[in-house]
Amino acid sequence: MKEISVADFEKDFDSYMDRIEAGEKFVIRQPDGRAVVAVPAKELEPLTEHMSDEEWYNLYSNHEEAS
Repeated sequence: MKEISVADFEKDFDSYMDRIEAGEKFVIRQPDGRAVVAVPAKELEPLTEHMSDEEWYNLYSNHEEAS
């Protein structure tokens, strides 16, 4: 898994998305050190197929972070 900065990811977004869709995996790191992982959806689906629509909704909406 390759690590890139969020700035680099945003600068060449389409190219990185093509690479992710082709099977590459990336850690995308924020300047403050936080990071996310970008992987092809087919790799995520087996890990989340047991989740209901409500659980998916809560995953992305019930948290204490403010935007």
